[in-house]
Formats: sequence, C-alpha cells, structure tokens
Amino acid sequence: MQDYAIDIQHLDKSFTLFRHTTGIKGMVLHLPKYIKDRTSPRTKQVFKDFSLQVPAGETLGIAGANGCGKTTLLSLIGKVIKPDRGTVKTRGRISMMLALGAGFANELSGRENIILNGVLQGMPRRKMNELLEEIIDVTEISGEFIDAPIYTYSSGMRARLGFGVAIMTDPDILLVDEVLSVGDSAFQQKCTEMIRAKQKKGMTIVLVSHNRSQLRDFCTSLIYMQGGQVLLSGSPESVMAEINNRKLVF
Repeated sequence: MQDYAIDIQHLDKSFTLFRHTTGIKGMVLHLPKYIKDRTSPRTKQVFKDFSLQVPAGETLGIAGANGCGKTTLLSLIGKVIKPDRGTVKTRGRISMMLALGAGFANELSGRENIILNGVLQGMPRRKMNELLEEIIDVTEISGEFIDAPIYTYSSGMRARLGFGVAIMTDPDILLVDEVLSVGDSAFQQKCTEMIRAKQKKGMTIVLVSHNRSQLRDFCTSLIYMQGGQVLLSGSPESVMAEINNRKLVF
C-alpha cells in the first residue's frame, strides 16, 4: 500500500468576491451597487472535486498560469484555510514558506520573529531557543540587523529569515511558494545544498514556481494546473515537453 504524506480527496473551495469601493465617497456614489454586492455577493470557485496524492519523500512541483489555484492549494495543505468540502490529510509536521514575510510581526526583531515563526509552525519554544543561533547562521543576517525590527528588512532579508526557520526546524512536509530565488548566488547555492540534504533524508516537499530550472532540478514529479484541475502530471521532463508542445502559459 502506497504511503502518502499528502492525501487530498474530492476537494471543493470557493471564495466570496466583493466589489471594491474607495472609502465612504465611493460607497455613497455607488450605493445601489454597494448594497446589491453585500446582499448578493459573487463567488469564485477555485477547486471542484479536486483530488491529489503525494507519496512520502517526494518533491512535487506545481506549475501553471497565475490564478490557476497553486497558492490556494498550498494554503489548503498547510491548513491556513479550510476546504468547503472534501478532505486534506497530511502526515507529520508542516513548515511553510508561502509568501515573503508571512508569519512575521513587523514590530518584532528578526531574532524574536524566528522564535515566533517557529512556534506558529508547531515547534516548542524551548527547541526554537536551542536552534536560534543555527538559524541566524543560515540566514546570514547578523550583527545589528538581527535585532532590528522586521519592517526595516528588505524582501530578500525576510525571505532568508523564512527559509532559515522553515529548513532548520526539520519538518516532515515543506511547502514552498516562489521564495527560493533570493539573495546572491552564494546564498542560493546554500539553499540548494540544504534542500538536497533534506531530500536525501526523506522530507516531502511541494514547490510552486514559475522557474523551469528549479522545477526540473529539484522535483521528482511535476503537475501543471489549469482552472483548478491537474491538466498534466508526470516527470518534470515529460510535463515540460508537453507544456512546450501545447504552448501553455507557464
């Protein structure tokens, strides 16, 4: 029997859409439309009867045009949002890098945010204190910067901090959304080597990316999503070839 780290069955997920109005003035000028929008909101269905299984130890790449449901899928796997119907079963602890700065508190320092981010991802505070200096070494953020508030950080520094926490807390499942190409070439090489080491130890990884090289180099399997469904599935090489043959948006 196949051992699955992620098992999604018959998933439905929709979001409620509201018309955007600019302040009180916009609401008053478009009051009939505003009232109608609030009483009869529109919905956008992202997934309908969606199923996906990821074997333990696999590195699954997810490709597709913007708006196809890639990030929503990671958020569902990571239990950030709940499905409307169906089940999302995961085995083990999950660590997420879903967006630059996600899970960080702007007013806290980098050091404090490392502890906070790890605790939010299910790590005991004691363990995070033990890992603190190792994580700081990985991020290469040191000196006065690690004790400065997060709002002073660049997007690259935030991504380094998130990567350090995610990779050093040694999760069973790592979810990554477009945040590996940060920092200089030396730091990117460090990220690559650390992820390779985790793959060898059997970590399950789900990687969303528009970077063909990353998907080809890291992933053991690849899916191409379109309209909330898996259009293509297979080895990275075969899926990439079919994407090119069909001239699909990547």
